[in-house]
Amino acid sequence: MGVAEQFSTDGDAEHSGARPSPYMDEALTALRKLGAYVSERDIESLRRELERRIREHPGASIAIGFAAGVILGKLIQR
Repeated sequence: MGVAEQFSTDGDAEHSGARPSPYMDEALTALRKLGAYVSERDIESLRRELERRIREHPGASIAIGFAAGVILGKLIQR
Protein backbone atom coordinates (compact mmCIF):
# COMPACT_ATOMS: atom_id res chain seq x y z
CA MET A 1 0.00 0.00 0.00
CA GLY A 2 1.41 3.37 -1.01
CA VAL A 3 1.19 6.65 0.84
CA ALA A 4 -1.67 7.92 -1.31
CA GLU A 5 -3.81 4.86 -0.59
CA GLN A 6 -3.53 5.53 3.15
CA PHE A 7 -5.37 8.81 2.58
CA SER A 8 -7.90 7.52 0.09
CA THR A 9 -11.25 9.35 0.07
CA ASP A 10 -13.32 6.42 -1.16
CA GLY A 11 -15.72 6.60 1.81
CA ASP A 12 -14.26 3.90 4.05
CA ALA A 13 -15.62 3.54 7.58
CA GLU A 14 -12.88 5.62 9.18
CA HIS A 15 -13.64 8.70 7.09
CA SER A 16 -17.34 8.20 6.36
CA GLY A 17 -18.50 11.24 8.38
CA ALA A 18 -15.83 13.67 7.23
CA ARG A 19 -16.02 15.67 4.03
CA PRO A 20 -12.69 15.76 2.23
CA SER A 21 -11.16 18.97 0.97
CA PRO A 22 -12.21 19.72 -2.62
CA TYR A 23 -8.55 19.46 -3.61
CA MET A 24 -7.89 16.15 -1.84
CA ASP A 25 -8.63 13.98 -4.89
CA GLU A 26 -6.35 16.11 -7.07
CA ALA A 27 -3.57 15.92 -4.50
CA LEU A 28 -3.96 12.14 -4.18
CA THR A 29 -3.89 11.73 -7.96
CA ALA A 30 -0.69 13.79 -8.16
CA LEU A 31 0.82 11.75 -5.31
CA ARG A 32 -0.03 8.49 -7.08
CA LYS A 33 1.49 9.76 -10.34
CA LEU A 34 4.64 10.84 -8.51
CA GLY A 35 4.89 7.44 -6.84
CA ALA A 36 4.54 5.64 -10.16
CA TYR A 37 7.12 7.94 -11.78
CA VAL A 38 9.66 7.37 -9.00
CA SER A 39 9.11 3.62 -8.87
CA GLU A 40 9.73 3.31 -12.64
CA ARG A 41 13.12 5.04 -12.54
CA ASP A 42 16.35 4.47 -10.71
CA ILE A 43 17.64 6.97 -8.17
CA GLU A 44 20.70 7.98 -10.21
CA SER A 45 18.64 8.93 -13.28
CA LEU A 46 16.24 10.93 -11.07
CA ARG A 47 19.20 12.77 -9.53
CA ARG A 48 20.67 13.59 -12.95
CA GLU A 49 17.31 14.80 -14.27
CA LEU A 50 16.73 16.99 -11.20
CA GLU A 51 20.24 18.44 -11.46
CA ARG A 52 19.72 19.20 -15.16
CA ARG A 53 16.43 20.98 -14.51
CA ILE A 54 17.92 23.01 -11.66
CA ARG A 55 20.80 24.11 -13.92
CA GLU A 56 18.34 25.07 -16.69
CA HIS A 57 16.04 27.06 -14.36
CA PRO A 58 18.02 28.28 -11.33
CA GLY A 59 15.63 31.12 -10.40
CA ALA A 60 12.56 28.91 -10.45
CA SER A 61 14.45 26.24 -8.50
CA ILE A 62 15.31 28.72 -5.75
CA ALA A 63 11.71 29.96 -5.61
CA ILE A 64 10.33 26.42 -5.42
CA GLY A 65 12.84 25.49 -2.74
CA PHE A 66 11.95 28.58 -0.72
CA ALA A 67 8.20 27.92 -1.03
CA ALA A 68 8.66 24.27 -0.06
CA GLY A 69 10.71 25.34 2.97
CA VAL A 70 8.06 27.81 4.10
CA ILE A 71 5.29 25.22 3.73
CA LEU A 72 7.33 22.55 5.52
CA GLY A 73 8.15 25.03 8.29
CA LYS A 74 4.47 25.82 8.77
CA LEU A 75 3.57 22.12 8.87
CA ILE A 76 6.28 21.33 11.41
CA GLN A 77 5.31 24.32 13.53
CA ARG A 78 1.82 22.92 14.14
